[in-house]
Amino acid sequence: MAGITERNQQRIELANTGFSMSYIDEWQPKTVLYRHKASFSLSGEIVMAVGTAVKGVPGNPDYVLRKARIGLFPWKPNASCECKWCRESFTEAEVMVKVAEETLDSAAKTCDICGFVAEAKNSAGASSKLTFHKRKLHPDV
Repeated sequence: MAGITERNQQRIELANTGFSMSYIDEWQPKTVLYRHKASFSLSGEIVMAVGTAVKGVPGNPDYVLRKARIGLFPWKPNASCECKWCRESFTEAEVMVKVAEETLDSAAKTCDICGFVAEAKNSAGASSKLTFHKRKLHPDV
């Protein structure tokens, strides 16, 4: 049994990792924890992916706090989670979406005279490049 000083330290640390302040007083005997960090085997293969539920684990604050330090929390990983693993993974996902959007927005137009391909991020940019190309290389047409 933890004394008042240990309980207050646990309360502060739990609050700093995203738990509510009342968790120490109202914890459940058993709980479900979700992985916010993948678990790997010695060969480097993913054994348990992010979001995998670990059921029936002790719910006491000391145990949950130790597991929170290695990426197990009682809530599912999401974009609003502030743990270091979610911040990293959702930031990477946002970057990948932006790159994909930029790729999807790219456009190309071909010169009907010489076959030159003007590429840009969007259709307006490609048209502008093609117009400049035609004025420079084919002024008499």
